[in-house]
This record gives sequence, structure tokens and C-alpha cells, in this order.
Amino acid sequence: MSDPRPTGTNLGMTYIFAKTFVHDLDAMAQFYEAVFGLVPFGRHKDVMLGREIDEVTYQASYPGGPALTLIQYLDSTSPTAGEAVQGFMSDNLEALVERALAQGGSVPEPIRSIPEFGIKVVFVLDPEGHVNEVIEMLS
Repeated sequence: MSDPRPTGTNLGMTYIFAKTFVHDLDAMAQFYEAVFGLVPFGRHKDVMLGREIDEVTYQASYPGGPALTLIQYLDSTSPTAGEAVQGFMSDNLEALVERALAQGGSVPEPIRSIPEFGIKVVFVLDPEGHVNEVIEMLS
């Protein structure tokens, strides 16, 4: 699946990763691996901004692409869902929705077409309510 979006950078910067805060790191790692097919790259415990963290980082899904990290503050009872939106591209939204529902996720709105952008889109919420926007190219 090729990405039709143009690429570029400015000021020598390259966007390389995003982190989503979760409450149950092991459960959310299992969800993202089963639904989106992400492949773990490593797990790391450390201190960030004076707080202990545990995180799982996933491999980029294409050479040079960004990586997703799921991160948990160990002193927190729960993160705020909706603080970020992760974007994925699929070649079969219907199958993705089935996997998400089977793994405890939810799909609050049906798949819809946006012809002016040449895509279909669906929003998949993981079991903790984190938003994932998934597109499929129309052509």
C-alpha cells in the first residue's frame, strides 16, 4: 500500500514517533498488536518528568515511517482518553472493524466515504477509549 501524501521537512526536522498514554499497558499492547498488526520493537522502563514510566515501542510499518509508543505513568490511575489521535491506513476497513470489535474496541460511527479526499474513514476506539483514525484509499 503506497502513501499518496507528499513528503517534506523543514529546519532539518523529521517526525519519527508518537506516544499515547494508556492505563493498562499490557492489555493495550495486546489490542494494538491484534487489531493493527503492530510489531513490538522494545519495552523500556524509565523516569520521565520526574515520574516512573513503562512503555512499549512498535516498529515503523514502512521504511523511514514513524513509530508508535504506548506509554504508562506508573503512578497514575488512568490517562485522559482523547488526548491524541493515531492515524493508520488500511486496505480493508471492514476487516479492521471486525478485528477491533473482537478485541474489545468500539466503532462509534460507521465507515464513511470522503470523495473529495479520495478516502473512506472510520474511527476505532481502543478498550480505554483512545481514538484511532483509519483511512482506506478509494482508488
